[in-house]
Amino acid sequence: MHSEPTPYSNQPTPCEKPCQKIPPQFLSTSKPPTSAGLPGGLALVAGLCLLLLLTACASVGGPYETRRDKTAKGAGIGAVVGAAAAVLDGKREADEILAGAAIGGAIGGGVGVYMDAQEEKIARIPGTTVERVGPATLLVHFDADVLFSIDSASLDAGARDALQSMAGVLQQYPKTAVIVQGHTDASGSEEHNQSLSERRAESVRGFLIARGVEPSRLVAVGYGESAPRASNDDDYGRSLNRRVDILLRAQVK
Repeated sequence: MHSEPTPYSNQPTPCEKPCQKIPPQFLSTSKPPTSAGLPGGLALVAGLCLLLLLTACASVGGPYETRRDKTAKGAGIGAVVGAAAAVLDGKREADEILAGAAIGGAIGGGVGVYMDAQEEKIARIPGTTVERVGPATLLVHFDADVLFSIDSASLDAGARDALQSMAGVLQQYPKTAVIVQGHTDASGSEEHNQSLSERRAESVRGFLIARGVEPSRLVAVGYGESAPRASNDDDYGRSLNRRVDILLRAQVK
């Protein structure tokens, strides 16, 4: 036996009842309402809304930063500072060379074109990365793992091809000072790394001289592990730090 359908009623269901009337004083636009004095249900809603608002505002600044996060950021900042210090030191070394008369006078207003031409040609040499670090200064990165075997200061066969091309460019542009900078990662002792970086820089300098680059233009400096480009906490960072940089600088005036 089927039950009879419930007769249709015009009485509102519970969810269709009109909302509770808000007291007129809380509808005024003269000042914002607070939860004080609200009926119990509205006070609860107001409190929850305030809690959600405060939570959202707190999350705008980003996730909580742990000590480990700060340590990693500090290592990255230190690497940037170290690499920048090596560039500044290289510029000072270059300026001392340029102050002499061995490589001719200043280039003057055409220094930008002079350095642009070198940058374009060096960028075509396999295994190099060229960075413009000033109007009259280039920094050429060579991966030390390409130039040298592990813990060695003897140039590999592949490195000789790249450095031969580099020597050719330097001969075409004789009015730049050349600072060869050797760098290592932080593996091993500081003393060992310092010695290795010096020997590697001298190997590159000697090769360039043997290929016809004027010795008075060239200075070799070893920095050991003191001027990293990246953190030494992982393999990728250490691979960036094992490098030989060649800083080229022209005299503007």
